Amino acid sequence: MQRISEETFRILVNAGSVRKVTIQPAPWNGRERWAVVLKLGMDEATIKSARTEVRTWASLDSLARWLKAQGCGVAELRVV
Repeated sequence: MQRISEETFRILVNAGSVRKVTIQPAPWNGRERWAVVLKLGMDEATIKSARTEVRTWASLDSLARWLKAQGCGVAELRVV
């Protein structure tokens, strides 16, 4: 699975290259957090942060606000 920066994600979304955005649980240090998985053609990718390989969010609300700010209007939520 590829790891892409936030800037690359924004560019791909604006270019219409992201086929699907999925929000899924990402356990982190015993706590429930959320991560984004992207479908790019036949490949999948996650968003990386400056400090970790996969960026995670503590709440769905903050993640939804972030996705909207990036230009993403539709995302699938996976709870299991």
